[in-house]
Amino acid sequence: MQVSDAPSIAGPGHNLATTADVLRDRFKPLLDEVEDLAKRATAAKNALTDGAIANDNERDPFIALGIEARKLAKRLGETKLATTKPLRDEVTETNRFFDAVIVRPETIQSAFETIVGRYDAKKREEARVAAAEVARLAQEEAKRKLEEAAASSHSVLGDVLMQEAADAEHRAAVLVNEAVTAGSGPTRTEVGTVSGRAVWTHRITEPSKIPLEKLRPYMSIDDIDKFVRAYVRANKNTAPLPGVEIFQDQKTSFRG
Repeated sequence: MQVSDAPSIAGPGHNLATTADVLRDRFKPLLDEVEDLAKRATAAKNALTDGAIANDNERDPFIALGIEARKLAKRLGETKLATTKPLRDEVTETNRFFDAVIVRPETIQSAFETIVGRYDAKKREEARVAAAEVARLAQEEAKRKLEEAAASSHSVLGDVLMQEAADAEHRAAVLVNEAVTAGSGPTRTEVGTVSGRAVWTHRITEPSKIPLEKLRPYMSIDDIDKFVRAYVRANKNTAPLPGVEIFQDQKTSFRG
C-alpha cells in the first residue's frame, strides 16, 4: 500500500493503519538490512580490546562495514526521496493553488480594513475630543460651584452649595477618566465589530549605523552561532575571535 493510499486516521476510536504502520510494512526488507548491519557492527566493536583497533587485520572489517553502512544509508536516502517527493510535490502544488486563490480575499480584506480604519480613526479622535471637552466643562462647573459655596455667607445655603460642588467634582473626575479611554474600545456595528490597535514596528534605513551591541540581549545562541559560522568560514584560524574556539574538526570517510 502506498503511503498516500493509507486510510485516514482522523476521528475518535479508529483502528486503522497509521502512516508509520504502512511504512514499516512496505519497507520491512530495508529495516531487516539495517538490523542485520547493526548486529554485525556491534559484534565487531565488542570484539575489540579496550575498544581500540590494534592492527590492520582488525581495521579492515571496520572499513568494510563502514563502506556497507555508507552504501545502505545512500540507498535509504534515495528511497526516502523517491517516497516523499511525490507527497512534497503534491503539498507544494496544493499550497500554490490555495496561495493564488487566497490573494483576492486577503487583498479585499486589507484594502477595506484600511478604508474603514481611516474612518474609524477619525471617529475615535472626534470621540476623544468631545469627551475631553465635556470633562473640561465639568471641571469648570465644579470649580464654579466650589467658589460659589466659599463665597456664600449663609451657613445652610453654603452647606447645600458645598454638597453640589462635591457632586460636581465627582462627576468631573468620572468624565476625565472617561475622556482618557474615549475612542479606545471596539466599535460594534450591526454587521461586525471594528477594533483598532497600534503595533510598534521598524524599518531599517542605515544598517551600518545600527549599534549591534544594543541588540546582544535579544540575540539567541542560535543567532550568534550563525554569525560565528560565517566568520570562521571567511577567516578560518587567521583572525581569533574572543569567546570562540576555532579549530579543525577532522572527519574520516570511507570509499569502496
